[in-house]
Amino acid sequence: MKFSRAFLLSIAAATAVLSASFGTAAVAIPTIPDNHPALPKSSVQAHPKVTVTDAAGNPVTGPVHRGDTLLVHGTGFDPGANRGGFAIPVPPGVPNGVFVMYTGLPDHWKPSEGAPEANRKHPHDRMAWVMPAGTLEAIPTAPVDFRRSIARVAQPMNADGSFTARVVVDPPEHTPGNNWGIYVYAAAGSINQAEEIYIPIPYSAEPGPNTPKPASPDLDFDATRLSAITGAMKGGINPTRGAAKTGNRVTFSKADDAGDGIMRYRGTVTATAKYNAVEVAIANPWLEPRGDGKWAVTAEVSTAHNVGIDSMARREIGQVAGVTGEQQITAGGVTIGTVVFR
Repeated sequence: MKFSRAFLLSIAAATAVLSASFGTAAVAIPTIPDNHPALPKSSVQAHPKVTVTDAAGNPVTGPVHRGDTLLVHGTGFDPGANRGGFAIPVPPGVPNGVFVMYTGLPDHWKPSEGAPEANRKHPHDRMAWVMPAGTLEAIPTAPVDFRRSIARVAQPMNADGSFTARVVVDPPEHTPGNNWGIYVYAAAGSINQAEEIYIPIPYSAEPGPNTPKPASPDLDFDATRLSAITGAMKGGINPTRGAAKTGNRVTFSKADDAGDGIMRYRGTVTATAKYNAVEVAIANPWLEPRGDGKWAVTAEVSTAHNVGIDSMARREIGQVAGVTGEQQITAGGVTIGTVVFR
């Protein structure tokens, strides 16, 4: 199945909004040095330390599995540090805090050593953004609402520089490297060598007691065009909750039969731009019989270009003539894509 023309147009429209907002066709985010003389200076002598426990507070002694919860305990951080970096989403002069994540990175990962951003690539909805009081409130909501999606991952840093961040082990299919563990570093483009910390914790790809039910490729669609659009916006396609992505194809898993004749599938696919300035989700597609031999393809879709899963409504994408093999999806007499039933 391909995304509908309306879905793709909503992404394109959001790109135009973002470009107009920052006065450039190809959005380039300026970076401000953290030691810029115009930025406030902190007098705190930071001595950052990090320890990691499981959800019950016990030391982590063996490999972790997808779905496990880790508690990352930080002390000695400077809540007033990291005021430079990218000009958005956190306004210059406001402390950016730190990112905390579980993933696999290469040896060369530290911003202070010039490692490229690609060496730390990780889904933004699978990390903790630890920030001091006032930072989240300072993130703008117009002309682009950055705050909405960041609020989902924001976790507090106390005034004394301590924090406990909750991180769920959920690495992407492909990680930048194979050095698994907890990584902490200055957020939003800031560079702070003292706050770059790596705690090795091995990862097991085998299912654990908290591992979610795996996705199955039961409903298959081509996401080539969507990949090109999100790639141009320095974003991506993030499948979760029963959806999966292989190359430029995205699949949904068959859901339980409710006995009402509707074929239900589960999973969520979110298309994003950098910093989630654009965030459009499609979830839980259904095949609904229409009584004339045709089936309506419906799904929950974001109600605006930047609300993601926060506001969704089920709408009809198109219709198919059958529910086996490969079928064309039509809307208003126009073929808008194909769906493959497996």
